[in-house]
Amino acid sequence: MPFNSFAPNTVIKSADINTNFTNAVHKTDSQTITNKVNIPAYTSLSPSASGTATCDLSLYNWFTINMPAGNITIAISNATVGQPFVIEILQDGGGSRTVTWFTTIKWPSGIAPYLTTTASKKDTFGFKVTSAGNYDGYYIAQNI
Repeated sequence: MPFNSFAPNTVIKSADINTNFTNAVHKTDSQTITNKVNIPAYTSLSPSASGTATCDLSLYNWFTINMPAGNITIAISNATVGQPFVIEILQDGGGSRTVTWFTTIKWPSGIAPYLTTTASKKDTFGFKVTSAGNYDGYYIAQNI
């Protein structure tokens, strides 16, 4: 099978690479194919009131946190330097819930965001891991 005729989501075996990709790369090019982990894009977290929502970055890169009937803490685990991720926070039907963010986030102008406290509204924030335990934080959308 020619290298450009694989269907989407086809698992390519090493035999396919050796047989079908021989002419796909110039002989002078140096390219290495390494094993990559496919991280699913999205998960939803529903922590208990006064609980902790832990965002495991080795498993997902987009988190929707459904606020319980109380405030929560957000924690990060298994971060890789340079890794981007998104956290959406959806207020419950009562609203007025707050979060305690994970530490060492650099927010624009050094100011942590205020959450929309309106019932059933969502705020979205983006992050980039800058070094071990350090993050840049971005406001993406609020009061959606």
